[in-house]
Amino acid sequence: MEQPAMDRPSSEQRRQHERRRLWDRRSADQRRRGEGIQHQNERRAQERRMTALRRRGRRRRETPTPFSAEEVAELKARFAAPGPVRCPACNGAFSLGPGRRRGTEVARRVLCLGCGRAAVIPNTRVSRILLVGENAERRDGLQALLSSAGHEVIEAADAGVALLAYQAVPADVIFLDTLAPGRMSAPEFLRRLRRVFPDARVVALAGRQSFSGVDPLAVTQGLGAVRTMRMPISRDDLLKTVEDVRP
Repeated sequence: MEQPAMDRPSSEQRRQHERRRLWDRRSADQRRRGEGIQHQNERRAQERRMTALRRRGRRRRETPTPFSAEEVAELKARFAAPGPVRCPACNGAFSLGPGRRRGTEVARRVLCLGCGRAAVIPNTRVSRILLVGENAERRDGLQALLSSAGHEVIEAADAGVALLAYQAVPADVIFLDTLAPGRMSAPEFLRRLRRVFPDARVVALAGRQSFSGVDPLAVTQGLGAVRTMRMPISRDDLLKTVEDVRP
């Protein structure tokens, strides 16, 4: 049976009922402070504004200062030439970001480790290289050869650590010592790497065949290594391999 119109709650009564319901949902601490619905909304809006300001300030701090147009042009010329590159502002060294393909070019962000200024440079001759192997003397020798050409080299004595480093910032080329990969074997490293990064460019290195009579270079090549090299390696062959293999 339809309720008589005079017994129906008016719109004002419905609003009062809704306000009372929301008031009863306050926490005990809010009731002790005597906060009403309007006060709660104002406080939440203030919190949202403060959070947005903090995020904006964090983004400003994390964004590096760009180089001027003249300095960017000078950097492009320096990165296009072989050899190490120094910052034109403070003469500091650079850290390279991962390469990003832009049409026919591969651009990367270069960040000065001295003054913290950055720029995006296309088609740099220098590359970010990851060296994986337990033998520190061998790693240091390869690192010296690659750094002399201006490449940024990251070393890892353990293949598991190298996998985490590559996941954080992918390298252009990975040089993997197949006989000294650390706690993770070279085949297992390649399997896990290819599972997540199928386009990773790995150059397998070996100074001799293993004692079991199986050539580790053949094994790694079957697992996706783009190039295999027998050590010792000359500087010219090493740098040419980087030029041929990198993106």
